[in-house]
Amino acid sequence: MSNPLTTAICALLDDQEIVDGAFETPVPGLRVLRTHTGVPPRHMGYRPSLCVVAQGAKEMLVGDTAVTYGEMQCLVVTIEAPVLSQIVRASPERPFAGCVLSLDPDILFDVASRLERMPARGASDFGMTVTDLDDRITASLIRLLEIADEPDAVEILYPGVMREIAYWLLTGPAGRNIARMVLPDGPSQKIVRAIHHMRDHFETPLSVAQLAGTAGMSPSAFHQHFKAMTSMAPLQYQKHLRLLEARRRMLTDGEKAGAAAHSVGYESVSQFSREYARMFGSPPRRETQAARAAAAEVHSVH
Repeated sequence: MSNPLTTAICALLDDQEIVDGAFETPVPGLRVLRTHTGVPPRHMGYRPSLCVVAQGAKEMLVGDTAVTYGEMQCLVVTIEAPVLSQIVRASPERPFAGCVLSLDPDILFDVASRLERMPARGASDFGMTVTDLDDRITASLIRLLEIADEPDAVEILYPGVMREIAYWLLTGPAGRNIARMVLPDGPSQKIVRAIHHMRDHFETPLSVAQLAGTAGMSPSAFHQHFKAMTSMAPLQYQKHLRLLEARRRMLTDGEKAGAAAHSVGYESVSQFSREYARMFGSPPRRETQAARAAAAEVHSVH
């Protein structure tokens, strides 16, 4: 028997006549998805968001850290990171159903700044926290899904519902990490500054010392905090970003492998091809052809 959140997600997808696939709702940053079969591992970039499994299960590899979450659990993402993600539990009888809600930094900051004290919950610095889905957050998500087809209601009601979600997240198991993400001058904000610099300068060779300077930290402190938050060394993270961006350029912009390699900072196409094959499992041309075919088949399920 489906839970109310699964029912609401599937009803919205049914209205869009989507059997297997994803739908970007009119609610800012809210995406719903459903699939009746498992989805093999896919490399992608995650940004700060609330990732919810209403039915089924997902597995992810973030650097050296494996993350699994299942029915009525959520993943709170507080750091941008490249991940290897897959849907591992889905069937015709019980399809995978879930949603992803982007975290609104302005609303989170406003709510966090109004709390009397810094949230104490959340012992780990790792930027991804798995927790059981709070009943109050579930109710808020269902309300967002119910207003998704009413533009006037979305415009008026979204900020209030998002404030509710922000409050329950900040006072929940991931509260400390979320507060660190939005409150200024802490180590998290400094690491985010360096990540944005990497993201905006794919083509530029960067050393740990340069990135540490961007973050305003010593190289040793920067490396320690970066690894704790992302489960990756800074240069490993940069390589993953480059390869993901090159793949995006080949898949969506139709760039050739050589052009994509140079555009993200590789001087050697052969080195690019080796590292690409190591990450994605096949050389660039073969892997991108397979990715296009798979995307067409599953309608870009995320």
